[in-house]
Amino acid sequence: MIWYKFHDLYEYRISDVHCFHRIGNYIDFLIAKDQHDLHKTRQQNILEKQRDAMIKTIDKMKKQSSSASNEGSKKIARAVNSRKKKLERHGIEKDEHGHQSTAQKAGTGIKQGAINSLDASTRKKQTHRQLLKRADINVAPVPDKAVQFNFRDTNCTWGEPLISALDIGHGFHVNKEEENNNNSDSVPPMLGSKKEGMLFDCVDLCVDEGSSVCILGENNSGKTTLLRILAKQMQPLEGEVHHAHNANVGYFDQHKADNLINEGINKYGSSISSIALLMKLFPKKAEQDIRGELIDFGLSPQQSSTYIQFLSGGERMRVCCSMLTLQDPHVLILDEPSNHLDPESVEALAYGLKAWNGTVVMVSHDVHLIRLLEGTCYVLMDMEGKLRRLEGGIDSYLNILAAAAQK
Repeated sequence: MIWYKFHDLYEYRISDVHCFHRIGNYIDFLIAKDQHDLHKTRQQNILEKQRDAMIKTIDKMKKQSSSASNEGSKKIARAVNSRKKKLERHGIEKDEHGHQSTAQKAGTGIKQGAINSLDASTRKKQTHRQLLKRADINVAPVPDKAVQFNFRDTNCTWGEPLISALDIGHGFHVNKEEENNNNSDSVPPMLGSKKEGMLFDCVDLCVDEGSSVCILGENNSGKTTLLRILAKQMQPLEGEVHHAHNANVGYFDQHKADNLINEGINKYGSSISSIALLMKLFPKKAEQDIRGELIDFGLSPQQSSTYIQFLSGGERMRVCCSMLTLQDPHVLILDEPSNHLDPESVEALAYGLKAWNGTVVMVSHDVHLIRLLEGTCYVLMDMEGKLRRLEGGIDSYLNILAAAAQK
């Protein structure tokens, strides 16, 4: 329990202390950080509304110019150009202290979030609407590009649960045939306890489309086994799991990043890079698309060309994420995805999963990742062998553990 609290504190301080400086204790720091992020979000929303109004005005003036005379259309065209220049200069009006932001205070003469903050060659090739989307990146508090996790959005909707588990149970020391033959002679289990030899039984779970589910529990309680059953990587001894029609489920095993090197070397030799490995695994995908996936997960072209045996644990994990997205999944089932990741990358992973419009089912011991994901938490009870929904999230679970440790 003490380790959980220290681990949580350590990750917050390491990942956030470089953003800004505040005098005070840890609680003051968290409050100041939340206020800083809230201010950024509010300013972005205000900026988007103002820009929308300016674009509507420009579009309205363009329609008027089509029906005006030559002299009138020239006058309107000059007004449109003037509005466009004003739109390019428009950015954040106030800083985090509420003070008016001016070109002189900005130092560079460019306001934060303005289209003018992009280079001239980029502005020349794109429309104002495209440039506004690019400029938004400078306003929102997003992770650094070097540690980003950009999951490509799915384009399908079902309007129904994507995974449904009904009365599933599993154990590794249970013979199903013997159990069926001896059912009449066996003593029924006590109320609130699982069957003998079972990891869990009578587990029900419904994963709605677009939701995020975090499964908690003690070590060796069967969390990984449950994930494999939900992903249909193995069959349960009892019950059944149903996937929505044509729903593509991607599964990330906690040892996948470690096994990537051995499997790749054994099959293709030691002189193979991550880009070459993915091209062999996905021969129908274009090389440009594969390189784009690797870049979306923070791997530069140089890293993509590095032999896989020389990749770090975090880089291997990013290659695995690229492999998942190349399968075009609608559901991601992740088992300990934060292994090999530093605290900053953990925050980037949580940001990418929250921004993704797909469905996430995750098992993790990383308190910070679970809290950032803000998903629905379930606990796999070791003694009962049941899956219970936990109101209050990960913090409620930590409080329960603390209370149990004091008894």
